[in-house]
Amino acid sequence: MKMLKDMGTQSYIWSGFGGFIAWLGDQQNLMMLSLAVGILTALVNMYQKCREGRIKKREEERAEELHQLKVARLRKGLDDDWIKKT
Repeated sequence: MKMLKDMGTQSYIWSGFGGFIAWLGDQQNLMMLSLAVGILTALVNMYQKCREGRIKKREEERAEELHQLKVARLRKGLDDDWIKKT
């Protein structure tokens, strides 16, 4: 049920529904508008997924950097209390 709460999925559903109704009523302009809304939604979703991917990748890189710093400090015999404070 979570899939239906996603804004992109709802937009696809309503765009498809609107296109189908326009097709049944032989309304070419509405059908094209519905198609344009669906394409625009797909482009926005694709951009958002790429952005989320970059953010997740940076978070993973940051976690690895912190891990490497912690390992280096422990090898030198220092404590790792400074990491818990950040």
